[in-house]
Amino acid sequence: MIRWLLILTAALSVASPVFAAEKAVDALLPAACAPGWVMDGKVATYTPENLYKYIDGEAELYMPYGFRKAATVMYVEPDNKDIGIVVNIFEMASLLDAFGIYANFRSPTLEQIKVGAEGFFDESQLMFYQDGYFVQVEASGSITQESSLFRSCAEAISHNLPDGKEKPGELEILKVPGAVPRTERYYAGGLLGHGFFGRGFTAEVMIGEARVKAILILGGTEAAAARIFTEYGKYLKESKATPQVSNAKEGAVLHVIDPLYKGVVLHQSGQYVVGVVGLKEPREGDGVVAQLLSRLPGR
Repeated sequence: MIRWLLILTAALSVASPVFAAEKAVDALLPAACAPGWVMDGKVATYTPENLYKYIDGEAELYMPYGFRKAATVMYVEPDNKDIGIVVNIFEMASLLDAFGIYANFRSPTLEQIKVGAEGFFDESQLMFYQDGYFVQVEASGSITQESSLFRSCAEAISHNLPDGKEKPGELEILKVPGAVPRTERYYAGGLLGHGFFGRGFTAEVMIGEARVKAILILGGTEAAAARIFTEYGKYLKESKATPQVSNAKEGAVLHVIDPLYKGVVLHQSGQYVVGVVGLKEPREGDGVVAQLLSRLPGR
């Protein structure tokens, strides 16, 4: 326990990692992504100012995660250009941001693949993240042997990315008993739709037969975490909800029936706020909160 906490404290990904500065994002695309599959045309690149021209309606999803630049190209077999493999590489601001955008597309039911820090695939696409990059490999047309082709392309791209295969250290905090694997999400702001919650994580957790949501809010400082409690209290008052607030050794504790999220329990500990939402009764989440608190850095 102590060993992983030391590793976690050193690896928490609030700060941006060092990128492979010697390579521009378009240079990360290999000339061939699988045997016999070569680039068809030039690599197209996009910036925050024009990403909408490539993925109109979805570009805004990337901006909160520090999107910097994207590169895209199609790979084809020279004698059959009716089908292809489209590869998109998105350079994000940090490992944490790359995970954040990746998790928007991930589903716990999709088949996992060991590439990068984590990846998944189905019959039409493969996605993974690695260091500060999010990668999509997608079929264009009816391709056979998708799995092996996608894997070959993904591995070729992964080889060109920075070597780090680490995941954000904060994910370890969410691995409490009952946690549903691969349901973690990172929000760069507006957690649970509330601006005052700021940035943080959610993960689905089973409490008996009930599927609820654990949350980890990254206040940044103890004072900022305290302000989250204050602002949430104002929101509850305006919503005619009556929270029960108490003080424990670790910090302030709040139980309430939230008008949107049913039973809620929140607990401040230093710069963090942990909690559970979606409960039938707020105190049903106390056990999960205790587990989250025990996994915070320095515990």
